[in-house]
Amino acid sequence: MTGRERRSGADTRTQIQRVARQLFTEKGYEATSTRDLTEALGLTRSSLYYHFRNKEEILASLVEQRRRDLDELIDWVRDQPRTPDLARRTALRWLAGTTAEHLATMRLAHANQPVMRRITGHGIDVVGGIDELIDLLADERTDPQGRILLRMTFDTVRAALLAAPADVDPADVLAAARRATLALTGALADPAPDGADIPVPDVAGEPATDAVD
Repeated sequence: MTGRERRSGADTRTQIQRVARQLFTEKGYEATSTRDLTEALGLTRSSLYYHFRNKEEILASLVEQRRRDLDELIDWVRDQPRTPDLARRTALRWLAGTTAEHLATMRLAHANQPVMRRITGHGIDVVGGIDELIDLLADERTDPQGRILLRMTFDTVRAALLAAPADVDPADVLAAARRATLALTGALADPAPDGADIPVPDVAGEPATDAVD
């Protein structure tokens, strides 16, 4: 196979992913047929199947792209000195690599949980990668609150996306996520304030109090 043919095949695969993401977003994953894809792409059914066996494999490939990004970030963290700002630098690096296309894929994943469970079952698991990343960033001094803050730090994009209207500019989603990331990593660097332990409400919704004899 020549280099030109290899590039052509890669370009076709990328085009399929781009058009599929757009159709899945506009029409919905379940409502998008193979015929919709081939007509939008100008491909025959056999040409589409040469690259992807079905719609699920296309969606899986979109998620797999993000998992590869995450694996590269994990490798990067392993090579970094354990400086106090490592969590912030890591979170901002992850955020800087997030594109509008990634946001669209995240929306698709959230809207299609059954198929996402199957994809995760096949080994493409971004959440598991985040767990590995948090284990790398945490140390023996990281208390439970610190681990929660770490988890929240790497969930700012998803939280901002779910809080935003569907027609919001992706740049605004990412800007909001960046502000949240800076706030959370700032909280990581600060010791827990006095009185941080908030009483847990009882069943009736009233703050729990210590028993008095």
